[in-house]
Amino acid sequence: MAAIGLGVWLGLACTGSAIGQINGSGIQAGAAAYSVESEVAAALYAASATQAAMERQYTQQLAAARKQIDALRQQVAANASGGDEIGTLKAELADKERRIVELLAQQDAGYAREISVYGDAVKSIASTPEGLAALSRFNSGDQVGAIAILDDLRKARDAARMARVNQESASEARQIAALALEARASGNLTTADLIDRFEEITRLDGNKASDWITLSGLYRDAGNLSKAAAAAQKALNLAPDAAAKADALKTLGAIEFDQGKLPDAEARLTQSVALLEDLSKDHPDAGRYQDSLADLYKLQGRLLRDRGNLASVLPVYNQALAAADRLIAAEPDNSSAQWKRATILTDLGSVRKEQGDLGDALDLFREALDIETLLLADSPDTLSWQEDYSRLQSLIASTELQTGGIAEELDLFRRREADLKGLLVHDPGHAVWTHALALNHLDIGRLCRIQSDMVCTSQNYTKAVEMLETLAQQDKTNVSWQRDLAQAYAASADQAGDARVYDLAEEKHRRAADILSRLAKTDAKSAGLEFELAHLQLLIGGDLMGQRQFAQADRAFTPALSTLRRLSANDPTNDTLKSRIAMGLNTQAFAKTVLGNEAAALGLYEESLGILQDRAARHPGNLGVKRALGHTLQYIGEVYVDQSDFDTAKSYYGQSLNIIKDLAKTDPTNIGWQRDLQEGHNKIGEAAYKAKDYDAAIAAYTEALAINTRLLKQDPGNIDLVLDKSPIEMNLDQARTDQKVEQAMEIIRQRSADSSK
Repeated sequence: MAAIGLGVWLGLACTGSAIGQINGSGIQAGAAAYSVESEVAAALYAASATQAAMERQYTQQLAAARKQIDALRQQVAANASGGDEIGTLKAELADKERRIVELLAQQDAGYAREISVYGDAVKSIASTPEGLAALSRFNSGDQVGAIAILDDLRKARDAARMARVNQESASEARQIAALALEARASGNLTTADLIDRFEEITRLDGNKASDWITLSGLYRDAGNLSKAAAAAQKALNLAPDAAAKADALKTLGAIEFDQGKLPDAEARLTQSVALLEDLSKDHPDAGRYQDSLADLYKLQGRLLRDRGNLASVLPVYNQALAAADRLIAAEPDNSSAQWKRATILTDLGSVRKEQGDLGDALDLFREALDIETLLLADSPDTLSWQEDYSRLQSLIASTELQTGGIAEELDLFRRREADLKGLLVHDPGHAVWTHALALNHLDIGRLCRIQSDMVCTSQNYTKAVEMLETLAQQDKTNVSWQRDLAQAYAASADQAGDARVYDLAEEKHRRAADILSRLAKTDAKSAGLEFELAHLQLLIGGDLMGQRQFAQADRAFTPALSTLRRLSANDPTNDTLKSRIAMGLNTQAFAKTVLGNEAAALGLYEESLGILQDRAARHPGNLGVKRALGHTLQYIGEVYVDQSDFDTAKSYYGQSLNIIKDLAKTDPTNIGWQRDLQEGHNKIGEAAYKAKDYDAAIAAYTEALAINTRLLKQDPGNIDLVLDKSPIEMNLDQARTDQKVEQAMEIIRQRSADSSK
C-alpha cells in the first residue's frame, strides 16, 4: 500500500469524494453551508472505518496531519462563541478532514465502498436542520442522545409519509363514498355500510369538517346520538369558514334537541342562524345558504313548539318557507328544494292541526302531498322521500279522522306500515325508520281501539312497546325516543283500562310518568314534557277511579289541571291543551259526583262545556270537538238525573243526542260514534224511566237496542257491544214491566174510584 506524503495531502485535488466538494469559493460560503460540511466531514473523519483505515495506512506524515486536525479542533472549541473567525476555522477543519478521507479511499477500495455508504447516510441526516443538530450532537460525543433524536425524526417522517398516503387514499374513498351515498338513497346499501365507509375516511384523514357532518347524520339515522354529537363537535372544531361552522352548529343543535338539551340546542341554532343570515346578505344568490336557512328555521320551529307557544311557531315556519321559495327561485330545477318546501308545508299543517283548524291543516297537507306525488313519480327509488310521503299520508288520515271517516284512515296506516317495512328490508339498521314504524303501530292501535277491536289494538300496542323499548335502550340519550316509549306505555295502559284491569292500567301509566318525570329533571323548560306528564297524571286519576279510590283520584286531578291551565295561558292558540283541560275537568267532575259534591261537579262540567263550545264555534269542522261536547252535555244531564231534576236532564240529553246523531251520520263505519248514539238513546231512556215516562223510556231503549243489534251484525266479536247489550235489554224489560205495573195500578185506582162512587 503506497504511503501518503504530507505535501500531497496538503495540495491534492478533490475528486470522487464521498462527502462532496469544497471548491475555492467554498471558504467564502455562508455559515449554514459550513455547518453542514463541517458536521458531515467531522462524522466521516471520526467514523470507526476511517480510524481503522488510518491505522492500516499509518505514516509519519499522516500522523502529523492528524495532529494538525486536532489542533484545529481545539481552536474551533476555543472560539465556539466567536464571530467571523469561527466560520473560517470550521471550513479549514472540514477541508482537512475531508481530504484525509478521500486520500484513504484512494488507497483502500474496501474502505472507499464502506465510507461511501456511510457518507450518503450522514449527508441525508444533515439535509434537515433537525438532522444537522442531531449530527452535531453525535460528533460532540453524545452519540446515544443523537441516535434517539434521529429515531424520533424517523418516526415523524414515517408519520408524515403515512399521512400523505392516507390523504390520497381518503380522497379516493371520498369519491367512492359519494356513489355509496347515492346507492343508500336508492336502497342498495345500508346505513351500516355507509358508517363503515365514513369511519374509514375519518381514520385516514380526519381533517375535513364535511366528512364528520356526514358521519354525524349517519350515526343519528342509526340511533346513536352520542356518537352523532361527538362527530358534529369535531366538525365544528374543524370548520374552515363561517358556512361550515353554521352547518356544524345546526347539526349539533338538532342532536341536542333530540337529547332534550333545549337551552344548548337553542344557543347553537341561534348562532347558526346569525352566521347564515350574514352570509345570505353578502351572497343573496347563493342557494346553499337559503337551503341551510330553511333547515334552521324548521329546527327553530320544532324547538318553539316544545317550548309551548304555537303562535310564535308559525312565523318561524313561514321564514323557512320563504327561504325554500328563494332557493327554488334561484334553482328552479332543484327537486330537493321543492321537496323541502313540501316538508315545511307539512310542519305548518301540523301546527294548524294543533291549533284546531283542521280545514287549514288539510289544505296545507294536501298542497304538500301534490308536490311530493309529482316528485316521487320522477324519483320513485328515493327511500327518504318515500318515508316522508308515507308520514304525510298518515297525517292526512289522522286529521281526516277528526273530520269524519275511519275505515279509509285505517287502511292508509296499514299501507304506511307496509311501506316502512319495505324500507327496513333495504336498510334494517335505519333506526329513524324503525322509530317511525313503532309510532305507526301506535296509530293503528288507536284506530283499532276506536273500533273496539281489542285484538288488533293489543297486537299493535305490543309491537310499538317492544320496538320503542329496544330503541330507548339502544340510545338512552335520545329524549324523543324516551318520550315516545312513555306514550306507548300509556297507550297500553289505556287498553288495560278498557278491559277494566285498572290496577294494571295504573302501573303502566305510572311507568310512563316515571320516564317523563326523569326527563323533566334535566329539561325543566320543556312545555311539551310538562303537558305529557300532566296528561298522564289525569289518566292515573282515571285509573284510581276505576279502583274506586275516588278521593285519591280527586287529589291527583288538581295539580295536573293546574299545570294544563298554566300552559294554556302561555299558549292560548294551542287547541290540544284546551282539549286535555276539558277532558280533565270532566273526569274530576265525575269523581266529585261520586264523593257527593254535586255542586263542585257541575261547576267543573260547566267550565269544560264553555271550553268545548268555544272550540266548536272556532273549529266547526272538528268532529272530535263536537263529540267531546256531546259527551259533556250528557255528563251534565247525569248530574241532574241524580238530583231528580229530570226535565233539565232531558234537555241536556237531548242536546247531546242531536250532536251525536250528526256525528253518526257522518261516518257509519266508526263503531265508537255508533256506540255513542246507542248510549245517547240509552241515557234518554234512563231519564224518562226515572221520571216514570215509560213510553218515552221504552222508545229510547228500543232504539238503543236496535243500534246495538245492527252493530253486532257488522262486528259480532266486538266484546264492548256484547257487554252493552244485556244492560239495555234489562232496562227495556224493566221499563216494560214497570209500565205494566203502572197500568195495572192505574186500573186498580180507577176501579177503586169507580166503586167508591
